[in-house]
Amino acid sequence: MPQKYKVFIDSTYIIFTDVDQFLPNWPHAYPHSYQELVSSLQNANHQVVSPNPEQAMFSFFSNWKMLQTAGGLVQCENEDAYLWIYRFAHLDLPKGKIEKGEGKVQAAIREIEEETGLDGQFELLDSLPSTYHVYEMKGRSFFKQNHWFRFRFRGISALKPQTEEGIEAVFWLSDREWRHRLTETYPGLRELLASSC
Repeated sequence: MPQKYKVFIDSTYIIFTDVDQFLPNWPHAYPHSYQELVSSLQNANHQVVSPNPEQAMFSFFSNWKMLQTAGGLVQCENEDAYLWIYRFAHLDLPKGKIEKGEGKVQAAIREIEEETGLDGQFELLDSLPSTYHVYEMKGRSFFKQNHWFRFRFRGISALKPQTEEGIEAVFWLSDREWRHRLTETYPGLRELLASSC
């Protein structure tokens, strides 16, 4: 089975793969900054073909600040209700930085609780594939790996957005509603949910 890792840069991407995806090959040295990457992409998707695509991806972004986050798609027990947040003009799932010494699942639950106000029990249903994206903030270039999980929630559903993290709203959507609104999410998350859930 082919290995593929897609890194989103806004609405474009670079795919790291061991099988040719019939995209232009990355023609430059590895970029040292977000601005250098965006300028080289020229709004076109590219590929890096390698026998070890994951290693190639981490090498490609080795000069960038690496961030690891965890979060998830949470379903309310016995209901057709899934937890969503609205942040930075996008529909999104709660997630946040994994703290030193913290496991990925533990971090995902902590971040969901902090960002949404949920209080109760989280049952891990399964792990989803990671998503990757890059961005620039305050002149620094970041490469982010997002670890995703699916949970079932049982407890108090008194939602409260963590406004200091830019979260404007927290709400439940039915399965049909969130699938219909996937165009309002980030490209990596949209692709993940469309293919994995």
